[in-house]
Amino acid sequence: MQLSLSNNMPKYMVEFVDFATHWLGIDKFRGELHIDLKQRLEEDSFGLCWGDRGEVEMHIATKQWGAPVSKEDKLKTLAHELTHAHQYFTGHLVAGEDETFRSQWLGEAIDYTPDTEDQTPWEEQAQICEERIYQAWLNR
Repeated sequence: MQLSLSNNMPKYMVEFVDFATHWLGIDKFRGELHIDLKQRLEEDSFGLCWGDRGEVEMHIATKQWGAPVSKEDKLKTLAHELTHAHQYFTGHLVAGEDETFRSQWLGEAIDYTPDTEDQTPWEEQAQICEERIYQAWLNR
């Protein structure tokens, strides 16, 4: 995998990306992964991720609602969004066209709304993995 990281990414985050991509097996995939730190994301999200089997783009916030995002939250957000990257690279998650609220999960079309997105299977998996990856990082 070809990895591209923001120039402003602190060393601890670079090390965590290396750990998490290995933990998830993403480091063995073909494709490109771009991770950028942004001061603020739309709707004050912690992180955003989108892509397909060949390329994934990820943004991680350094501030939310005007306050700095903690180191722990940045690492958990990285783990969460890297789980989505894995989902895109494997084709398990295929995003809907033109910002529709319909995506494919394991070949099945799933409709959702912004209010119910956290109940989708890909979000539930990412929530579980973020904690597992973060705990594995702490216990390494």
